[in-house]
Amino acid sequence: MSELQVGLLGVGAVVVAAVFLYNKWQERRYRREAEAGFASQREDVLMRSGGGAGQESALTSPGSERFGPVLVSFEAEQEGAGASRPGLSEFLDFIVPIETPEEVSGSALIGAAAAALERCSKSICWEGFDETAASWEPLDPDRSYSRLRSGLQLVDRRGVADEEELSEFGVAIERAAASVGALATVPDAASTLAKARELDRFCGEVDIRVAVHIMSDTAPLTGARLAGLAEAAGFRLDEPDGKFRLRDEAGRVICALANFEPTPLNVDGLSALSTRGVTLELDVPRAPHGAFARFRDSARMFARELKARIVDDNREPLGPAAFEAIGTQLQVVHGSMEARGITPGGALALRLFS
Repeated sequence: MSELQVGLLGVGAVVVAAVFLYNKWQERRYRREAEAGFASQREDVLMRSGGGAGQESALTSPGSERFGPVLVSFEAEQEGAGASRPGLSEFLDFIVPIETPEEVSGSALIGAAAAALERCSKSICWEGFDETAASWEPLDPDRSYSRLRSGLQLVDRRGVADEEELSEFGVAIERAAASVGALATVPDAASTLAKARELDRFCGEVDIRVAVHIMSDTAPLTGARLAGLAEAAGFRLDEPDGKFRLRDEAGRVICALANFEPTPLNVDGLSALSTRGVTLELDVPRAPHGAFARFRDSARMFARELKARIVDDNREPLGPAAFEAIGTQLQVVHGSMEARGITPGGALALRLFS
């Protein structure tokens, strides 16, 4: 083989290697961009602050697993537990008022709109005006109204509604109203969306989940022992996602206890469960006032009774100073929520952070 051929082979090898490395770089770059686009944008301020020990234990906010519209009607409100639900709000909902010269049954209007609204990804609420009480009430399908309204929730943990969805919602309500002899007046979507995007930005700043781990360095923790301690402290097991939850008198979740390992907690498996530790979680915007103190005290109780350590994600111990620092920052978060008229753990917060 001549020197020229050897040289050409060497150049070719360099070119192939360069192309290969360039393609791998491009692949990594696109993967990062895709992950950034699909990942939750709810960043934790405790993580951003780069502060003291324990702040790594505050994780990303739990996202909603709901993908279809939720039609909130009279029966749903009657069965609802926890904080009372406020009426439709200009703050959170894209509201379409409906008027008719003659009373229309709630079920007729909902039925006329149901098929079209299946395409909406956000929650939809219906209300009727009670002439006797002179106030809006959750729509009762068995009653008739001359004034009604429907609202599409603008913001939740999946982000903000888009212009196309608002347009489709407005058209669906207009057609449903016309089919029962009523008139729907759709408001301007552009100004509504501008406010919604600002609200979504704010929610991203305060959407925080704090999690600490109670880990045993010696013997594994048994399911029977965990269940006994949790139930004695007021926690109750929710089978669907395998977590114990502590609730207040109004039914609002204070904090949740999960297995540190992948196996979810369930009644049938608790007797045979053996695990290195458990994770205690606090969903900050959904937690009512006083929740952090009970979260902290619960973590200390489990650690004491299980002869285990409270640690962060890096297995660094969390002492009183770390809890005090986290509590101080959460007070700031709750204060900023209240300045916007959003009570932590209140009905608006539960809708926004769903």
